[in-house]
Amino acid sequence: MPNYHARVFVTLKPSILDPQGRTVERSLSHLGQQASGVRIGKFIELQLEGERSEVEARLQDMAVNVLSNPVMEDVRWELEGA
Repeated sequence: MPNYHARVFVTLKPSILDPQGRTVERSLSHLGQQASGVRIGKFIELQLEGERSEVEARLQDMAVNVLSNPVMEDVRWELEGA
């Protein structure tokens, strides 16, 4: 059965304030580094096994219903053969 490596990226929706990102942005400024629009998110890696179509369906279900909060976060993923 084929193995797959998935990468899931979870970020706050643009309309949601990101106090953690704002703190990092201020810290960078104090260090003399200029950056704006800093947003903090999550990166999740998974190993999945099965046929590609079934793995994609499972990954979508996990990403939307478990790994992210669709009210506040956007989620995207990449899937490649392991």
